[in-house]
Amino acid sequence: MKASISLAFIFFFLLVGSEAFSQRAVVKTPRKTVVTGPRGTVIYKKKPVVVAPVKRISRHAVVVHYQTRPYYYHSGVFYVSRSGAYVQVVPPVGIRVAVLPPKYVRVVVGPSVYFYATGVFYVKDVSSANYIVAKPPVGVVVATIPKEAAEVEFQGALCYEYNDVLYKPVPEDKSYQVVGEL
Repeated sequence: MKASISLAFIFFFLLVGSEAFSQRAVVKTPRKTVVTGPRGTVIYKKKPVVVAPVKRISRHAVVVHYQTRPYYYHSGVFYVSRSGAYVQVVPPVGIRVAVLPPKYVRVVVGPSVYFYATGVFYVKDVSSANYIVAKPPVGVVVATIPKEAAEVEFQGALCYEYNDVLYKPVPEDKSYQVVGEL
């Protein structure tokens, strides 16, 4: 009986895997927020900038449907509709747009070409001529990060977090290097 329970327990761990137990733990205090997850511990020193909802968006905004949800896209900014207002959001990986945001930067990482603007990386889909929001390439260096990026401490070093992506300052050239995702 004990052997069958032990085998069932081992089978459960093999079937489910350790990913199921790697949940994020969040502890909030008045001065900081500590988030512990599968990739390590991140300490938010300041509250991130909160973008206020707006009642109207530009009439030139394009509706982009992604996984049955409408997103409104204009000049590199994505919005969703909530309670009669529009809230600025970070686009999900995989959403497609026809036009890149203004002031994008072309970034070459090995054989891949990315386009970066306002904290979002895009790749071009040559078959449809659209641009797809992509995961950021680790190690790439960008000149700017969004002002909404939160100042955090990760593995004892000052970093910035935006959309679960960690950026480490590069003091020599006043830029930021992508060090990973949360």
